[in-house]
Amino acid sequence: MVVKVRLDGLNIVRARGRWYVYPRKGGEALIKGFDGTRDQLLEHMAEPNFIQVYNRPRVLRRPAASFGADTLGGLIHWFSNGDIDRSDRKAALAAPGAIDSGYPKWRKLAKATRTDYLDAFEYLRAEFDILLADIRQPDLYDLRDGCANKKWPRFADQMIAALSSAFKQAVKRGKMETNPCLGMDKAHQADPNSNREWFADELPAAMARAPMEVKIALMLARYAGLRGQTVVDVTWKQRFAHPLTGMAIRLTTKKNNERNFLPELPELQAFLATIKVRTKDGKIALRDNGQPWTDEKEMQTRVSHFLRDLEREGVIGAGTTLHGLRVSYAAWWKRSGASDGEVADLLGDKSEAMGKHYTRHVEREVNVIRAFERVKDKQ
Repeated sequence: MVVKVRLDGLNIVRARGRWYVYPRKGGEALIKGFDGTRDQLLEHMAEPNFIQVYNRPRVLRRPAASFGADTLGGLIHWFSNGDIDRSDRKAALAAPGAIDSGYPKWRKLAKATRTDYLDAFEYLRAEFDILLADIRQPDLYDLRDGCANKKWPRFADQMIAALSSAFKQAVKRGKMETNPCLGMDKAHQADPNSNREWFADELPAAMARAPMEVKIALMLARYAGLRGQTVVDVTWKQRFAHPLTGMAIRLTTKKNNERNFLPELPELQAFLATIKVRTKDGKIALRDNGQPWTDEKEMQTRVSHFLRDLEREGVIGAGTTLHGLRVSYAAWWKRSGASDGEVADLLGDKSEAMGKHYTRHVEREVNVIRAFERVKDKQ
């Protein structure tokens, strides 16, 4: 018996013995190469999976707020304080939403984090009608792999990270029993040697050619160990004179919400002394037009394009990044006798393991030299 389901706006075509179903207004086939009779095709089209695919265009036009609290769309609306539905994304990022029932920490997330999350959630809009209770890890792998093919692997991992953050809060509030993102591996295989330490001749070469807006970022990363999100936020007011270090920076990092005391190496102190301070509480890192960077991503993009241009010209080697200068800062301290815990504190990181992570190549270097010295002594 054929189940009668009214589905308007479809073209059903038979070609070379198989069935194809297209939207009448154009677009990709909803069913490709179905093998069977027409009645079997109609039965297939009456199944929930196809109905869900058929309804996708309608789902894409619906705001997240229109979905129930037990759906993915409802959860994302709650988690993003309604920002997912705001048409002016720039305004939403500058002044995050604050719906009464929204996630209370959304407004406290870094702007770059909210940008990444909203991009990921926007990609997921076609899935907003899925019930939270029906979301399983195998489905997320299918979704992630499809995203990696359609976009790119790093974005697919970003999407899973955004979902995991929302699911974590959903579990805490009884909206979900478990977080199905936990334990998922990455679609993007990170290069363990990325963000390498810069070679001794590379920073002087880059500084000799860099515009001031890039120079400031390079110096703050190399001689104070600041991460990108801190580079764009640090102010002149956060610097202070210190009897031991000369100058230091005291600030609370967004990454871990920790209060940090970060000494400035002499090279940075000398460099900053050449810059005219506009306002005492103003940002140190400014564009060449005198305005602060819009966000970390804008600054990182500018620096990255500059470095890749130098790489193509053969001025510096491959693999140089702004974060690599933070690694160079950590390596300098490690070679100067700092422990892993001390390196972590100098970087403003919570975990001693991070100090070890940043300087693992220095440890290997020390081991090689030690082994060579032993052989040398026996000759």
